[in-house]
Amino acid sequence: MTKVLPLFSCRADFKFPTPNSTALAPQQGRAGVKYVVASANFYRQVVGSDKAMFRETGRAKINCLKAERWKHYPYRGRSVLFLLPPPAVGEHVAILLFLEAFRAQAQPKKVVLLGSDVVTDVYADVPWLTLYPAWMPHNELKQLKTVIDLNDVQSRRNIEFWPVDMEAELYKLFGLSAPAFTEMTPVRTSKAPIKIGILPLASSPLRTLPAAVILCLDEKFRAMGLQPRIVLNPYQHQTRVLRSALDAASPNLQYIDDTRSISDLLALMRELDYAIFADSGPAHLSKLEQRPGSVIFTSAPSDVLLGRHRNLYPIQIDYSGDFCKAPCGLAKLRQTSGGEVGCMASLQTSVENLPNTILEADPVMVRKMLLKTPVPCVAAAADAAEEIAGSIIANFHQRQH
Repeated sequence: MTKVLPLFSCRADFKFPTPNSTALAPQQGRAGVKYVVASANFYRQVVGSDKAMFRETGRAKINCLKAERWKHYPYRGRSVLFLLPPPAVGEHVAILLFLEAFRAQAQPKKVVLLGSDVVTDVYADVPWLTLYPAWMPHNELKQLKTVIDLNDVQSRRNIEFWPVDMEAELYKLFGLSAPAFTEMTPVRTSKAPIKIGILPLASSPLRTLPAAVILCLDEKFRAMGLQPRIVLNPYQHQTRVLRSALDAASPNLQYIDDTRSISDLLALMRELDYAIFADSGPAHLSKLEQRPGSVIFTSAPSDVLLGRHRNLYPIQIDYSGDFCKAPCGLAKLRQTSGGEVGCMASLQTSVENLPNTILEADPVMVRKMLLKTPVPCVAAAADAAEEIAGSIIANFHQRQH
């Protein structure tokens, strides 16, 4: 299999900070050196926009190992380069967990990653990984004879409509023994104040927790003498909309809103004794250190996304209508050819009539989906707020015994 990536050089030394990362220093480049770029963001925003500094020099053809050979290839003692898929946090957590098993069982000499981009912090603290977030020298690339393009995982091709247990899929494709299922992580019972976090945001309003659920959880934990903190992302427009609604309903809520990177989120989760998540990147990050908590799933199936991990207690929202039944599998809002935005149930149509994924939601649409007319499975979660909160509180108590 041949992969083609752009080549560029620069007229002067340069450096570029990795977006969404606080764990690594900016990636640096030297004048006149030819680089191959794997980050579409960097290629578009930097190489393509600054013609005075950067010069496109052609295309690099990379010979990648065919997927059917992954299972039988002799990796022992070889340096292996993995070309990474687009930056979805959950997939990259799964890839890191797979790489730990790959290193132990296949015993490569070196593991190199190209294209981690905005999820670089997932890998940043792993000393045996060599990371190139956006680009790498073409001469170094040519020295790596064993190249695997993880975009070639066939089960990912329909990922917009149904998720994949990427970790389990990679074990199968590489013929590795899968680690055992994890145990339910306990909650400490020491006298120090127990720290509770509510992380309601997802990348799409389709999976963000409704205000009613957040408020009910806050109320029930406060009734136990605890002080939950609501964790928000300052870079997401959903934060402003959701916080204004929460503050209007309750003036005494406590927030954490300075988590600006994946590294910040990981550090925060180490401090939390129990966390409640939407179906989102932070929920997947909790797998890395098996942090205890709960996760509420609306459109996505909990069993697929949790895989072998039992640190989080799953709650699957029950919704059934004429046009879909939760979980339907959608990860993001969709759009009809006429421009209407929603899902099968909210637009009362079949999935075949929703050809486009909404990648950059406008503020008016976000406010509408979060506050006025959420999709039906999210509305069902709001209606079941008391039941959901009660189930989570019961799980919290169970883990303290």
